[in-house]
Amino acid sequence: MRLSLALPGEAADLEGPVSEALQVALRDSAIFAPDGAPGSTVQGEAALTREAADAPWVLHVGMAVPDDLRSKFAVAALTTSATAGTDAFRPSTEALTDAARRAIAGLEAQCRLARGDASGLDVLLSSGEPSQILVALRYVGDREAREHAHRLLPLLRSDDMRVRMAVLDVLGSVGTRDHAAAIVREVHRLDPGATREAYRALARLGGADAVGFLRFAAANEDDPELRAEAERALSSALSGKPPSAAEVPRGVDLPKLARGHRQ
Repeated sequence: MRLSLALPGEAADLEGPVSEALQVALRDSAIFAPDGAPGSTVQGEAALTREAADAPWVLHVGMAVPDDLRSKFAVAALTTSATAGTDAFRPSTEALTDAARRAIAGLEAQCRLARGDASGLDVLLSSGEPSQILVALRYVGDREAREHAHRLLPLLRSDDMRVRMAVLDVLGSVGTRDHAAAIVREVHRLDPGATREAYRALARLGGADAVGFLRFAAANEDDPELRAEAERALSSALSGKPPSAAEVPRGVDLPKLARGHRQ
């Protein structure tokens, strides 16, 4: 892989450490390690950013989809990111090395999924990186991979709002009534945005736990918008008819990803 590098002005002198960290990660990669084969170079970009002085540094890596996998992806490029610490001045060499390793592992995982190797899902779900977890959630949801639904439940406690909401959305599609009970147990921990998504998921899952909780929420929710959402969800759960798309705007856009062996 040949990467171009973009750095913010405050970290302009980190070109050497960032490049070295990426080279080490690529050299150790089972997929992207240089092999000297003609025509094997993949073009990509890397960037180091942070949103504010007290925000974490983030290493972003993007690459063009390899030719041998192009027919199995819904996009022409893959992206991933990994945090590189919260040092106020600059990320340490150790943090950069670890971030590069985890970012490249995220790209590897997406390529494995495209080849039908579900081990890539383990890497993404356990990465601790919201961007990578969202890719894994999209994979489970797009393929209706119900066998993986139970693995998503711990992510209801994620620190990242996008992850919490995406988990609920996916569980609403691929979960069972047992998952509805698990969602009910977690609702009291959720912020309003995720609570709204929980009501929608429970409406789709149905069952005694979902209906009982939605009936309680519709009668006791203090927030008028959430109460209205609970009422709609209860009606849907009782009737077995999901709300229309117009009634249920989605709260989170998940990243596109490899579609695997199924087109």
